[in-house]
Amino acid sequence: MKKILVVLLGTVLMVNQSCSQVKEAPPSEQSIETVNTIGGDKVLIRLKPKVGDTQKTLMTMEMNAEGAQAISMNMHANIDIKVLGKEGSVYDYELKYNSIKMDMDAGGMEMSYDSSSPQQSGMGAMMHEQMKPFFDNPMSMKMDERGNISEFKLPGNMSSQQMGDMGSMSIPMPEGPVGVGDSWTAERPVEGTGTMKMNMKVEKITVDDLVIGTTGDMLDTSGQKIGSFDGSYKLDRNSGLTKDGTMNMSLDVQGQPMKMKINFKSL
Repeated sequence: MKKILVVLLGTVLMVNQSCSQVKEAPPSEQSIETVNTIGGDKVLIRLKPKVGDTQKTLMTMEMNAEGAQAISMNMHANIDIKVLGKEGSVYDYELKYNSIKMDMDAGGMEMSYDSSSPQQSGMGAMMHEQMKPFFDNPMSMKMDERGNISEFKLPGNMSSQQMGDMGSMSIPMPEGPVGVGDSWTAERPVEGTGTMKMNMKVEKITVDDLVIGTTGDMLDTSGQKIGSFDGSYKLDRNSGLTKDGTMNMSLDVQGQPMKMKINFKSL
């Protein structure tokens, strides 16, 4: 069960960062620029956060796992994502957990955890010890304007393999301008697991927003499918900031079917 919890935390980190960007940039540094073409207006999607800005993000998750170790869990987490600096097109980010609330039922064994509580007991105390490094020490990440991650450092003794592939924590941006109906794909290795195959498509463009739908599969090291996902992201037309998004995932963790619904909002 401990390993399953580690996988869950890694999935939460992956999805949260894919949907959480930083504070809106000023008009002179817009992330989504309109490009006039013969076929109509298209937009060039790029991440251009302002150095020094911090984005407060609320993430909620519902999870159900079937099988011998049936598990259900609801979680709320508040996370700060700060832009520390920039070199060329690569930005330095700092990610820090502020609070986590969780209710879990694992095979009839119930657990409630609130990181803000002054006293912890039972499994809550164990969870608090596991999460301490994230509360005490922020994670660091390097990501360019197209969402490609070149470096990710975790606190304490945690490794990237334990937490899942941190290179999969962002949505890959298209090479050129895109319009409604346009799509693009990307593949990313997942350390210790296999490959993530991703498909993105522009579903809607309005005066204020850009809606991107995404689907994809997870493959193991032998190329066999072990999971899939679908979701939708609403980006601010002027800044590229994700206003709201939901991701639905179906995974097979050590032979155990698992479904998750994750919602994220910028605060």
